[in-house]
Amino acid sequence: MAVGERDESGDSGVVSAVRDVLDGSLRARLGVTEDQNNLMGFLFVAPNVLMFSVFLLGPVLYAFYISFQEWSILRNAGTWVGLANYVDVLTPLPVQGGLTNLQLNTSVFTDPSVNLFWYSLKTTVIYAVGTVPLQIYGGLAVALMLDKRVRMKKAYRAAYFMPVMLSGAASAVMWRWFLAADGVINNFLEPIGELVGVQLAQNWAGNPSYALGGVMLMAIWGGIGSNMIFFLAGLQNVPEELYEAARIDGASAWQRFRHVTWPNLGNTNFFVIVMAIIGAFQVFGIALVYSEGGPVYATTTIVLLIYQRAFEEGKMGVGAAMAFILFLIIFAFSYHQYRHRQQEEVTY
Repeated sequence: MAVGERDESGDSGVVSAVRDVLDGSLRARLGVTEDQNNLMGFLFVAPNVLMFSVFLLGPVLYAFYISFQEWSILRNAGTWVGLANYVDVLTPLPVQGGLTNLQLNTSVFTDPSVNLFWYSLKTTVIYAVGTVPLQIYGGLAVALMLDKRVRMKKAYRAAYFMPVMLSGAASAVMWRWFLAADGVINNFLEPIGELVGVQLAQNWAGNPSYALGGVMLMAIWGGIGSNMIFFLAGLQNVPEELYEAARIDGASAWQRFRHVTWPNLGNTNFFVIVMAIIGAFQVFGIALVYSEGGPVYATTTIVLLIYQRAFEEGKMGVGAAMAFILFLIIFAFSYHQYRHRQQEEVTY
């Protein structure tokens, strides 16, 4: 580097050279070698690695070990059963027969007495399909509206984010009161139904046909606010120069969104979609408090079923096996989104 030139940090060549000499002499005086310097860096991250290993990785590996045993939480011991827990969870399979005469066994999805795991998986998938798109696109729509210059913008943002600050249990209790047979919503719908001659008031929480809809309504109500924050952050990173260039070229509002906003939200979309899918497959608190998985298993999701098997019935091995099957399902969805995101990326 020539004298007077500046390095990447903004220092001149003279200052940079002096700093390197001082750093080298200081390390020499302290007797710190390059290997010791790397060791010091490792020591700084060691507490985080230790906490991760003890409180996250360790319990996960221990649960995987328990999934191969008939485990008793009272004795803190178990009997090795191999893959029996996984077989017990998955049988009967949705597909039966040999390779030449495959037959669908749809009863596992329609009758909870046949296999409650597959039935709860179907319920969870319906919940995910009904909530994830509305959470994502609802959050994006609100973010686009509040990203503009509107009056009381901060107040609107706080109002939409308010459900996120409530706990899942508190939200479920509130919505159970709203959707009760004599709740606020029925008191509003009953006179309207009398006017049009249609029975609009229902027992939303106690009817198997509507109970899952109430849980989905709670999830959408809370999910829009959290996704709004992520999309607002993503919109702040879109260069204004791109919008100016699009306006000069005569692009309409829809064309600016399609060709400028949406492509620049690629990383945000990937994050929001993956987190929304994971959250949908892990729904637990609102389903437990709202209806305890009922009525007639209408709101029994996979995580709620894991909780019931492991902690209410004491079948820790079966619960752990269900948990790792759920992990594989979530991993498959997340990996698919990751591969899809890689294919969409453009290298300049």
